[in-house]
Amino acid sequence: MSEPDPTRTPPTVIGAVAAGTVVVPFLIVYSFLFIVRGGFVQVDQPDITDSRSGELVAGLIALAFLIFVLWGMGRLLNGWDRWVFVAGQALTFGVALDLLLDRASGEPQVPAVVLCASLLALVLACLPPSWHWVQTRGGQAVATGEPTTRPVGGEQLGSRPAGGEQPFGSRPAGGEQPFGSRPAGGAS
Repeated sequence: MSEPDPTRTPPTVIGAVAAGTVVVPFLIVYSFLFIVRGGFVQVDQPDITDSRSGELVAGLIALAFLIFVLWGMGRLLNGWDRWVFVAGQALTFGVALDLLLDRASGEPQVPAVVLCASLLALVLACLPPSWHWVQTRGGQAVATGEPTTRPVGGEQLGSRPAGGEQPFGSRPAGGEQPFGSRPAGGAS
């Protein structure tokens, strides 16, 4: 089995994952903060719950969600599936929307940025090149119902032939026919 070529990853997949990373630093900070405040440091007044154990649970939930989001990003980038990624971004979108609408949660700038980024990630993950990337298992297999060759003169999004090589499915230059094939027009 050969290693996948990262230069073949469609820009929509790369963009979706890049937009999805906006939530990652917040999850890292909050999971660390709440785990430390709930498990190791005695605080006078907990931030988001009424007890130290509640802070610890909130930190563990943030850590689990961080792992879930990173796992979804890896699955999408490798072309295995997109549903873990979409679920993580949909949950991020929902929480950001709730924080944006709740005036008691603080300033709206951070939830607005996270909301926009998760929406962009969801849209990019559902575009046709992203669907094709997942259907072909990261470009390793032929998608069902898809032609096995590319259209003449067109390349797939995100693919580049190596120096001097012709893309798969293209015709030789100068009207030459591949070995063993008959010339066009039925002449033998």
